[in-house]
Amino acid sequence: MTACPCTSGRTFEACCAPYLAGAEPPDAPSLMRSRYTAFVRGDHAHLIRTLHPEHEDRRLPARALKDRLAKHGKRARYHGLSVIDHDGPDAQGIHRVLFRVSMKLAGADASFAELSSFAVAEGGIRYLTGQMIDPRALDREGITSIPDLARLP
Repeated sequence: MTACPCTSGRTFEACCAPYLAGAEPPDAPSLMRSRYTAFVRGDHAHLIRTLHPEHEDRRLPARALKDRLAKHGKRARYHGLSVIDHDGPDAQGIHRVLFRVSMKLAGADASFAELSSFAVAEGGIRYLTGQMIDPRALDREGITSIPDLARLP
């Protein structure tokens, strides 16, 4: 048994494997962790299946989206995930997850933070959109929760 790439501390088999095999994650943080694991493992089918119908990538032809993911996967090396906070659903049914990813793209640091939004569609929670955040700003402002984001300029 191997550790799950999502850094949950659980084994892959007990954590993200069922979701990559088609089970629906019970909540937005679990879906976000499974999507990170799918990026690490190159599981493009899971990444596409868990996109919300309104996500901009859904407008691309399937082949173009698969090619984009494959090209990214060849250049990316993931080194860790940290879930900072999550909330929701709000009155519009939106769930949010604030997280950080440590990674390199073509050998250069490409680490980032994101506030992701998720909504229910097609029988499960789906990735709707994400707002990129400079991870240095999180450190500089001491951001440890979604409400803390209001302190960012």
